[in-house]
Amino acid sequence: MILMKRDLDYLFNPSSIAIVGASDRVGSLGRGLAENIISTYQGKIYFVNRRGGKILGLETRRSIKEIDDRIDLALIITPAQTIPEIIDELRDKETKVAVIYSGGFREAGREDLEREVVERAKRNNIRILGPNCVGFIDNWTPINATFVSRDRQGIPRKGYVSLISQSGALGSLFLDLMSYREIGLRRFISVGNASDIKISELIRYLIDDPETRVLGLYIESVAEGRELVETLRIFSSKKPVVLLRGGRSAKGSRAALSHVAALSASPKLVDGVLKIPGATYTGSIKEFLASLEVLEKVDRISSLDKIIVVTNTGGMGVLVSDALENTGFVLSDLSPEQITDLRGVVPPYMSIGNPIDLSGDATTERYREVLKILTEKRESKPDLLIIINQPQTSAMDIENFVFFAEELRGYLKDLRILLLISGGKYSQELATRIRKLGVPVAEDPYELVAMVKSLKRDLIKGVRTLDLVESKRSFTESIIQKALSDNRGILLEPEAKKLLSLYGLEIPRGFIAESVKDLRELFNEKSLRFPVVAKVISSHIIHKSSVNGVVLNIRDFYELENAYSNLVKSISEGGVKILGVLIEEMIKGSLEFFIGGYRHELFGPVISFGLGGAYVELIGDVVFRVYDSDISEVYSMINETFFSKLLNRFEDKYKIQENIVRAISIVSRVLEDNPEINEIDINPATIYQEKIYVLDAKIILRKIRTY
Repeated sequence: MILMKRDLDYLFNPSSIAIVGASDRVGSLGRGLAENIISTYQGKIYFVNRRGGKILGLETRRSIKEIDDRIDLALIITPAQTIPEIIDELRDKETKVAVIYSGGFREAGREDLEREVVERAKRNNIRILGPNCVGFIDNWTPINATFVSRDRQGIPRKGYVSLISQSGALGSLFLDLMSYREIGLRRFISVGNASDIKISELIRYLIDDPETRVLGLYIESVAEGRELVETLRIFSSKKPVVLLRGGRSAKGSRAALSHVAALSASPKLVDGVLKIPGATYTGSIKEFLASLEVLEKVDRISSLDKIIVVTNTGGMGVLVSDALENTGFVLSDLSPEQITDLRGVVPPYMSIGNPIDLSGDATTERYREVLKILTEKRESKPDLLIIINQPQTSAMDIENFVFFAEELRGYLKDLRILLLISGGKYSQELATRIRKLGVPVAEDPYELVAMVKSLKRDLIKGVRTLDLVESKRSFTESIIQKALSDNRGILLEPEAKKLLSLYGLEIPRGFIAESVKDLRELFNEKSLRFPVVAKVISSHIIHKSSVNGVVLNIRDFYELENAYSNLVKSISEGGVKILGVLIEEMIKGSLEFFIGGYRHELFGPVISFGLGGAYVELIGDVVFRVYDSDISEVYSMINETFFSKLLNRFEDKYKIQENIVRAISIVSRVLEDNPEINEIDINPATIYQEKIYVLDAKIILRKIRTY
């Protein structure tokens, strides 16, 4: 079903609402929903309950048929088996959207019942939110269409963060914590099973919503796959997105023909493809909420090179410095002028550096003087100022510090300022007072780092992987068709390397020997040099090392002839047909790495990169992205690996990195050009004389024959 924008207008701005399953029983979900609707919604409200009577002072209809009015929005909170009939009854009331709170559908093994509800809704032109959801909130309409308790559930103030959650229970928790942290809410939507209205469709609706300035998204299932990624790309190019994902533990991987396929079954793949420029990927509830808090109140910035920390506790300053450095942020040096001016403010027994330690006897006035020094000269003003206040010290005048925090709000237009206030009840109360002023407050160094990461705006280069490499389809098609005509599901290694070389990757010089007597003749004809490697060629063998089908570091013709004979004998004795032996020069590059490409069933083509070698799966140093990523994301994926740390020891690391980005882009182009290819596995590739050499390559076609 294609989501029309008008449909969601009826969800968030209905003229009339019917609650089917409203109840007067205290503690019931039907009662909680009714209370929330009555207390927030200003339009026409109808309660439906087969017992009749009154609920919260409103006359109750025994059935939908008794309502003599159009119902824009139906809120259904009755047993699952009753809902198909209810959907049919709503047709005559011209209902546009129904929210189904009830469980007992797909999540309980009743896919058939959920499918029936969706099919009936489609016939009746009714959109479905849910089932198995908590509902939604629109703070601007206003309307609270959830069943959560008003007594025990904090509801955030009116604001600019929209929140979508696959988990109703966690969604309620997020709302409670948003209220505590003074994060303003535009809309909250619990999607439940998302049988009809999908997450990606909701995100598209929010893109053009001027009151949605930040999107928070909690997801567990990624069934929407590529559509979700593309929608997030569009949204994040315009507004910040903060993601938290559950279900990240591995449940096993499928048997695979290549390393890349096995790795693609890993949760790392989902993590990778959801790392989109403009989106903040968080790892905990606290990081998630901290990121939402700062993005609602402070604009992002492209550069965070100048970070200064001011603190009244040296220990917390050290922890913050460590946490920032571990995440890739470095505190900047103070200018000579700043150091001179600070000597008149900081106690003489304190050394002056960054963090600026004001000592435990620091007063609010000392903070004010330091702020003035750090901001009075534009050329030395920090990109980000972090102010740490541990209020337990007796020297701190709390009321005066609150006034100081209110003054900070005036600086937020052209200076990013974050506060860190740690402690128990007293500190939390102080943090709440300051948050009410519109200043973001972290409660520990890890929350602070999450805020800093969120503030850093990704620099999008505007060039995607496919833009870097020209199509070579006219040359590659014959190679692929040859394999298919031979009824092979894989390209032989020489074929795979030939195909990759057409796009610009380097391959070692070599030849295919079909007999011992070929060795000397072809070796000399190709002007090869020892040492060389010998590899068996067979359409029945994918992982040659697992059958001892590779001999390395062959130093002369005697060793070469022995290697050839031994390979042919051992493999043939196993009953496997050999097509020849590939002889190649040994390329001893400086580093080995892995590049992969794979057509994922949900996300479409994806690319992967990591530390290479025989133990690539065991080491797990691999990251993923969708294949047509902006090249800024390709650089990012390289930097996420342990391989990047090894690369740092090379003087020409930036040139090497540039070449690796091009090699990854080539794999993207190969997938784009050749729909017959399912998997590409370059392992290892290496760097030799600033070029990328493919030492081994597997290309698996989409129709794979089992041998």
